Amino acid sequence: MEAGLNNHLRKISSELFIKYNAEERQKIDRSINSIIGKLDNYFDNQIDEAIVFGSYTRDTILPRRFDSASDIDILIQFNTTDFDKLKPETYRNHLKRFAETNYTASPIIKDHPSIVIELGHIKFDLVPAIFDVGLIYDSIEIPDKNGGWLETEPDKFNDTLTEANTNYNSIVKPIIRLLKYWNASNGYPFFSFELETEVVDMNFSDENYQSGFLYAIEELSGSDLPGWASSKLDVLKTNAGRIDEYLDHGDLQKAKSTLERILPGFS
Repeated sequence: MEAGLNNHLRKISSELFIKYNAEERQKIDRSINSIIGKLDNYFDNQIDEAIVFGSYTRDTILPRRFDSASDIDILIQFNTTDFDKLKPETYRNHLKRFAETNYTASPIIKDHPSIVIELGHIKFDLVPAIFDVGLIYDSIEIPDKNGGWLETEPDKFNDTLTEANTNYNSIVKPIIRLLKYWNASNGYPFFSFELETEVVDMNFSDENYQSGFLYAIEELSGSDLPGWASSKLDVLKTNAGRIDEYLDHGDLQKAKSTLERILPGFS
C-alpha cells in the first residue's frame, strides 16, 4: 500500500501548479509583456517601472480552471521625481483610462487598490504605486483604504515563503496550493493572500504532504471569519479529522473519498 495519501496529494498539488512550459503560462507571460509594453507606450516617462508580484511570482497561483479568481498583480510605479506626486485615486483613474484605451473589448473593473483587466485567460490587477524618499528610509507605497498611501514591500513575502518552503522540504508551496483549491471550491472563506500568510507561519518540521496538509487544516484559525466562512472551515476540519481516523484504521479508500470532498475532482 502507498504511504497513505502522501503520493496522491503530491500529484494533486502538481496538477494545481502552472508548469513552466504550459501553454497557460506562456499566454500569461505574453500578456504580461504586452501590458508592460502598452504601459510604456501610453505613459512614457510618467512611470518608472512595472513590477510583477503576488502569487504568480511565488508559484502559488492556481490554473484558471481550478480558480476563476486567479489573477496577475502588476505594480505600476509612477515617476514622482520629474512629475508631481498625485493622490492615489488620480493614479487609479490614469490606469483606468489606460485600460479603457488599450483593452476596449475586455471587462475593466475599478477595484481597490487596483484596476482589473479581465482577459480571456486570466485577470490582471494593475496597482498604482510611488517611490517615496523619506528622511530615514525610502519606501514603495500603494493606495490605502482611506485615500492615502500605504508602505509595501512587494518581494518581502516571496522571500519569507521561499525560506519556509526550503526549510520544510519543499512542501509549503504545494500545501498552500491544495488549500487555495479548497478555498476556491468553497466560495473563498479566506482571502487568498491571508490564507498564504497563515500557512507560511506554521511549523512543518518532519511533515510530508499528507501529514502537513492535515496539520495545516487543523491549525487554520477561523476567529476572524464571518459565520458562513467559519462554517466552511468547520466542515473542512471535520473531514480532515475523518481522514485521519480512516488512515489510522488502514482504510485508504474511505480516506480518499473523504479527501475528494475537500478537493473535488481528484479521485
